[in-house]
Amino acid sequence: MLNFMRIMPALVLLGILCPMGVSAVPIQDEFDKNQAGNHPGVFPRWQGTPPVNQDLYPNLSDGINEPHPLPAYVNRDIYTELLKVEPVDQVQSKVFNADRFNRMQRIGVLGFENKTFAPFEDKSAGDVVSKQVYQELKTNKNYSNIIPPQLMEDVRLKIVKSPGSPADQKLSGGEKITPLVSGDRVDVIMIGAVSKYTDRYIDRYGEIQRSLASGLEFTAFLVDPRTREVIWGARFVGSQRPGVQNLGQHKGRWLSKEDFTRSAMKFVLKEFRNRIEPHNTSKKLFNE
Repeated sequence: MLNFMRIMPALVLLGILCPMGVSAVPIQDEFDKNQAGNHPGVFPRWQGTPPVNQDLYPNLSDGINEPHPLPAYVNRDIYTELLKVEPVDQVQSKVFNADRFNRMQRIGVLGFENKTFAPFEDKSAGDVVSKQVYQELKTNKNYSNIIPPQLMEDVRLKIVKSPGSPADQKLSGGEKITPLVSGDRVDVIMIGAVSKYTDRYIDRYGEIQRSLASGLEFTAFLVDPRTREVIWGARFVGSQRPGVQNLGQHKGRWLSKEDFTRSAMKFVLKEFRNRIEPHNTSKKLFNE
């Protein structure tokens, strides 16, 4: 009884601050997005103008634990380093080995992994993005040979378990890497993954709608085909930005998914155009 008398004032005060039927700790409110019990894909009805126009940002995450565009054979630590880079033009990019990056001449482009997911899954996403990588690299005169994805189909990353291999100490589990392709064919290979490639969005009533903009999220990595060392990596996530300045770049029109990917690739591969070329470009990367 004495203990009850001691806590009675606190209960009275709580009742004043929190009227009947209202939780002292808000469980969800109109700014909550599927994090505290909302039905998947269904957003609360906004009172007034929504803070974000989903029609222009169709790639925004609606939940948690969504797939990341991490290729199966890129170490997660490398991807984590990339996420720490401050985005510029919706791109996070980093050169991990500047010497190798500046001396490469021959690049083989592999088909990108498709990690798009329901309800916006697109089975063409990996092929489309890797094709745009190839097309953009082909316009760059700094490289002697760019091999398209269809000619690299025979190249597969083969991991053979070999614990204790001294050459592979940086790889988890002591994995041994079998060379993907002979050194006289390419200097590096381009791999990547696509997790979002869509022109749809879910409105605040849970309905799938066609958006003005297209949403895109993918990564691209340059990998040494002999050691699997990552030489360069980039991640793009975003949609076509509204506004006169950005629309002016595309003659005042909203881009399709494929066209937006082509436009984004110019920013993703910007470092390839601005790289420091070696004095002797005829020297091959693996023939030293």
